[in-house]
Amino acid sequence: MAIMPETVIQQDIKCTHCGEPCDDEIIRQGDNVFCCTGCQTVYGLLNESGLGAYYGLDAENPGISMRKVAEDSRFEYLDDPTVLHKVLDFSDGKEARVTLKTPQIHCASCIWLLENLHRLNPAVTFAEVYFDRREVAIRFDPVALPLSKLAALLSSIGYTPDFSMDKLDGPKETSPNKPLYLKIGVAGFAFGNIMLFSLPEYLAGTQGVDAQFRTLFGALNIILALPVFLYSSLDFFKPAWLSVRQRQWSMDIAISLGIMAMFFRSLYEISTGISSGYMDSFTMLVFLLLVGRLFQKKTYDSLSFERDYRSYFPLSVIRLREDGSEESIAATQIAENDRVVIRNGELLPADAILLDDHAAMDFSFVTGENEPIDLKKGDLVYAGGRNTGTSARFKVAKPVSGSYLTRLWNNEAFRKPREETLKSLSNRFSRYFSPAVLLIAGLSALYWMPISPSTAVNAFTAVLIVACPCALALSAPFTLGWATNLLGRAKLYLKNGEVIEHLSGIDTIVFDKTGTLTEREKGEVQFVGRDLSDEELRSVVLLLHENTHPLGRQVFRHVHKTGAPLPDGQLAAYQEITGKGVGANVNGAAYRMGSAAWVGADAADDSTQTARQGDSRVYLKIDDEIAGYFRVRTRYRQGLGELLGTLGQQAKLMLLSGDNDREKPQLLPYFTEENLRFRQSPEDKLLAVQQLRDMGRHVLMIGDGLNDAGALRSSTIGVSIAEDTSSFTPASDVIMAASSFSKLDRVLEFARRSKRTIYISFAISVVYNIIGLGFAVTGTLSPLVCAIIMPISSVSVIAWTTLATHWAAYRTGVSA
Repeated sequence: MAIMPETVIQQDIKCTHCGEPCDDEIIRQGDNVFCCTGCQTVYGLLNESGLGAYYGLDAENPGISMRKVAEDSRFEYLDDPTVLHKVLDFSDGKEARVTLKTPQIHCASCIWLLENLHRLNPAVTFAEVYFDRREVAIRFDPVALPLSKLAALLSSIGYTPDFSMDKLDGPKETSPNKPLYLKIGVAGFAFGNIMLFSLPEYLAGTQGVDAQFRTLFGALNIILALPVFLYSSLDFFKPAWLSVRQRQWSMDIAISLGIMAMFFRSLYEISTGISSGYMDSFTMLVFLLLVGRLFQKKTYDSLSFERDYRSYFPLSVIRLREDGSEESIAATQIAENDRVVIRNGELLPADAILLDDHAAMDFSFVTGENEPIDLKKGDLVYAGGRNTGTSARFKVAKPVSGSYLTRLWNNEAFRKPREETLKSLSNRFSRYFSPAVLLIAGLSALYWMPISPSTAVNAFTAVLIVACPCALALSAPFTLGWATNLLGRAKLYLKNGEVIEHLSGIDTIVFDKTGTLTEREKGEVQFVGRDLSDEELRSVVLLLHENTHPLGRQVFRHVHKTGAPLPDGQLAAYQEITGKGVGANVNGAAYRMGSAAWVGADAADDSTQTARQGDSRVYLKIDDEIAGYFRVRTRYRQGLGELLGTLGQQAKLMLLSGDNDREKPQLLPYFTEENLRFRQSPEDKLLAVQQLRDMGRHVLMIGDGLNDAGALRSSTIGVSIAEDTSSFTPASDVIMAASSFSKLDRVLEFARRSKRTIYISFAISVVYNIIGLGFAVTGTLSPLVCAIIMPISSVSVIAWTTLATHWAAYRTGVSA
């Protein structure tokens, strides 16, 4: 028989779910009590779903009160299509993604609960919390769980999303440091007044203070110190207690023990009349610790290396002018209502509405699943889709979000297996640091206790406060963050900071040729064959407008006046075969352009002629006739010989090209014959890179991001060269502007220097702690001095990493 909840009136009892006092009534169910039916419902929901462990993570603040939980009807407006497209990051009808502001996130328990939403409702497939922004990114099935129901689910467990529309226009100005300022104010007020009350003791000399005044001032000092202990010290006590509950060590545990040791020592000495205590030192200690924490936070903020996505996110897009002509602009420059053209294989960088009758988009960049979706005129298409058909026109509905595209780039579907990094090693070391410090503090106290209890307490407190792994934990993220920022200014965009570490260990560099070693914009183009009619030339323009291969773009620019509107015409049955060519029915005629094998020309004759003449050929076939070919004389990038010579001294070089070996003699001075491989299909490139990886080589693969997607993904670090196209692959780790290619050797040297900077900052942190602990265990180092120098260690490492990284960028020429 089920146990029915019993409602009783009682006070001074806390709710099992939210931990708040049950002032009015209690709902009792078994051994648990709840302040309202909402908390009872959430408790039951969590336990039914196997999430009962949530309440063990933070017993003091287990959940959020449900007394004011919103009803489901409150969120019905979210299912309105005009609202949905403003809120959702992506939706294809089967899967949707949304990033929600949830201000109620306050601890590790919140993170744990929100990232386990899928256990509460299977329609939620993934959730990730961004604690610093109080946001949660959720992937869900919009059919089984509409956005209104998702919001209701979050609200039912105490995390009501903030759907204020003004967040789309810009970030709100908030004051996250206000509680810290209040705590500093309380500690500073108490410290100043306790110093005043302690003046008679300081000035009395050997005669001392009258016993009555001593008792009075002692009591006043205790009263003033209590708010400091109970309120100002919470910034150390709360995370320390949470760490204990989670059975993890943190520096807050050591600092909290030091604070408590000084407070209770003073309380004992004042209460027993042994002395006037050290409440002035205690309040000053907390004050300085809080000021140090604020100083660190302000330092981090002022030295922020957050990416300025709108400044240099490496995507370009074709925008249509009023007269119908095209212009290529940075994706971050497009605005709402702009008309853009997305060609075959290109990425849609912003939410937009389809203007053409139909289009096909592949959202593997968003979902990781390669399944094209057919779209019709008027459909809203979300950022991140890749065009798999002919070029399509869109009207931008929402400006570009570089941060969203970067989050997609780091999608779990495209993450490579990595070795353990310096950052993870430093974090692991920091976890073992606190118990070691506590052991040293305890041994110091035991040593000094028989000799001098006062010195024992000083030594114990000083050791706990002076030792700090913060500098060690900050070394890697600050160095890698600055390096990422500086390389971004040099037009090398990194997926994340860990790429720097892997770049520093590269021992093999693999190049594609066309569009990588050669320049896409420059080159002589000449048609060899029968005369082409104006109609046929217009058809070639229409066909090549879809193509993003470097040779195809050069021929397109040759036959089409730059910036001129596209000619009218019908394009159907378009297809593009990687490494071969393109084909379509243009104005009723069958056109094919590409390699000799693709159009059915004599491949042997093609190889012989092009090898002798040193050019590339793009063949043209109209219906059943091979009309001729476009001869493209490619030009190698300026300074390529010097660059390859320098790189050859640092790493093994290899060339994997889909072209024939006509330019082999020109490349032999820089590559060994066995490392020059021509007529390589995309599968051949992938296999070659994988073989190198299996041999234990650390491979840097540089390609155009189209034919080389598999090889880029298989390499240790994949670099995609970006010029005038948005056709890069999420498999790459770096997007490099073509103008920065000549800096490749300097980039690798900069990566190695950045790694050395991390090691040196590690050494600075270790030396600081050894010296500090050496003085602290003697009992001669005041806890107040420790509180002053503790943040200095972190700031010194931050200053070192900042200056050293900028100096390395200057010395290597990366920032030049």
